[in-house]
Amino acid sequence: MHDHSESLIKELQGVARQIRLDVLDMVYRRQAGHPGGSFSCAEILAALYFHHLKIDPARPDWPERDRVIMSKAHCCEAIYAALVELGMYPKETLGTYYCHASPFQGHADRWC
Repeated sequence: MHDHSESLIKELQGVARQIRLDVLDMVYRRQAGHPGGSFSCAEILAALYFHHLKIDPARPDWPERDRVIMSKAHCCEAIYAALVELGMYPKETLGTYYCHASPFQGHADRWC
């Protein structure tokens, strides 16, 4: 059974808020992206990545990790922000969003 205490909920709300701030920054800097789609899934991603999923940010290819399949195409910015918040990428990587050779493209094709 998962703990859903008030302190956990506040912590996850803080993560969702940070995801939104990072999305807003990425989209504003590049003048490209889909903030609405990313904003609307921030709580879902915060709950999944920071509470429910069995993942190890230090081992993104860990064979026993859980996987997320996101069919909502216009939310890659929120996924990128969540992965940065997890520590899977340095914060500076958000500044490369939508740039050539960046791991954070306008339409993502693989996430851990």
